[in-house]
Amino acid sequence: MAADHDFVSHLFTPDAPYPWDHDSPEAEAYLASLDTAADELLNHPTIDATLRAGWSTWSEQVEAQWHADATSSSTPLLARLNQQFQERVPATLLQTIATTASHLARSGRPLIEQLVGCVNEALPGWESDDLAVLARPLAYSLRDGRSEILALNLRSISQADWNALSDIEQARLSLAIASVALKAAEQEN
Repeated sequence: MAADHDFVSHLFTPDAPYPWDHDSPEAEAYLASLDTAADELLNHPTIDATLRAGWSTWSEQVEAQWHADATSSSTPLLARLNQQFQERVPATLLQTIATTASHLARSGRPLIEQLVGCVNEALPGWESDDLAVLARPLAYSLRDGRSEILALNLRSISQADWNALSDIEQARLSLAIASVALKAAEQEN
């Protein structure tokens, strides 16, 4: 009620200029005083420190939640990959593939992009287009639900230590693991 009364009194007061009338000189002075007050408020040292501290706290909470979501969503998947491949590849590679696969399985992107996305970070020396060529048969097998291509791919790669494998064998094995991870992540969703 008081706000309505205040509004009506300002409408019918003839001597008070409307501050947003750009033709009046009072409007320029009024807007300049608002800019000055805002600058003083925003450049105040305690406000600046408070904003920095708040931003820091908020970004740490977001980062912690992001990692918690990534870890919790990929934990069963990581356990499955460890059970199947821990003796063939480094644990960090399995962690990377599991985390990425759990996110990409929900992305709706084409299967070949999901496969390449899973191993792209783990194999930085490879171009995405080259990985896509190697991933194409696995993407077809994922789409069609035929696992013999995956099994054939896994059997064709030697059982040697990861560091003893050639670059192509590492890429093929990584893509095969990504194929297993994406299929498992899709079944979990």
